[in-house]
Amino acid sequence: MDLHQIKVFYAAAKSGGFTRASQELHLSQSTISQHIKQLEDTLGAQLFMRVGKRVLLTDAGHLLRDHCERILQDVKNAEMAIRELSGMQRGKVRLGTGATTLIYQLPPVLESYQARYPNIELVIVSDTTDVLIRDVQAQRLDLGLVMLPVTGNDLQLTPLCEEELLIALPSRHPLARKTALTVNDLRELRFILYEKKTVMRSLIDNWLAGLGVTPQLAMVMENIEAIKSLVGAGLGASVLPAHAVGNDALDRKVKMLRVQRHRLHRQLALVTLKSAFIPNAVSALSELILKELGGKKGRTV
Repeated sequence: MDLHQIKVFYAAAKSGGFTRASQELHLSQSTISQHIKQLEDTLGAQLFMRVGKRVLLTDAGHLLRDHCERILQDVKNAEMAIRELSGMQRGKVRLGTGATTLIYQLPPVLESYQARYPNIELVIVSDTTDVLIRDVQAQRLDLGLVMLPVTGNDLQLTPLCEEELLIALPSRHPLARKTALTVNDLRELRFILYEKKTVMRSLIDNWLAGLGVTPQLAMVMENIEAIKSLVGAGLGASVLPAHAVGNDALDRKVKMLRVQRHRLHRQLALVTLKSAFIPNAVSALSELILKELGGKKGRTV
C-alpha cells in the first residue's frame, strides 16, 4: 500500500465515485480503477461495491477512509514542518474574519505583520462566521477571527476582548439629544439590521427579545459601512460596535447611545483546526492579534 494508492482511494471515497476522482486527480477512470484494484488485492478486502449506477463504500472501505484521512493529514503536516525549516522568508497565511473586524480592528495588526514579515503573503477573506468556520475546518483557511459563539469539537478556540455594541441613531433624530435610551425608546425606532444568517444578527435579536422588543425593520443588509451611511442619512437606526463610529464627517451624522441598564457586548475569538499543523507564519499573526485585541487563555469547544 503506497501513498499514491491512498490518495486515489481517498479521492474516490470522498467524492463518491471514480468519475469525480479522475477529474480531481487528472487521471483516467481506468487508472483510478487499477489503483483501487491493486489496493484491494494488497488488503485482501473489497473497498467499493456497485448498487445500480452508484459506487458505495463497503465496511472495509469506510474503515480505510477514516485511516486515510488521518494518514494524509499527517503527511501534509510533515511536509509543512519540513518547509518551516527554511524560516519565514516565504509563505502564505490565510485569515478569515468578518467585515466589521476587518475594517475597524485589523488594519494595525496587518500593518505590523507586513512590516515584520514582508515576504509572507497575506490572504484575507471576509465572510459570515458560519462560512469562515467551515473554511477553517476544510483547511481553506489557516486562522479565523470570528464572533462567538462557535461550536465544533475539532476546533481550538482562543477568546479575545469583548466590545460594546451601541444603538446608532441619525444625529438629527429627536432621541439623539438624550444621554441614554430606554427600552421603550427602542420600540419607536425603525432598524437597519444585518442579515438573519449572521451571528451578529442573532446576538441583536436575542438581546432585543430579552428586552421584550420586536424590532421594526426598515432594511436588512450585510455591509456595515452601508448601514452606517444609511443611518447617517436618517433612514433608520441600527446596532453597531462602539469603535465603528469615529470623528469624520460621515460619522458625525451618527449618534451612538447605550440603553439604560441593558448593555450589549460581543466577543471575538481566534479559531484554528486542532489537527492542523500551525506554521510559524500563522503563529506570528496569531500572537499579534492576541496582543492587539487582548487575548485570554485558549480553550477547546
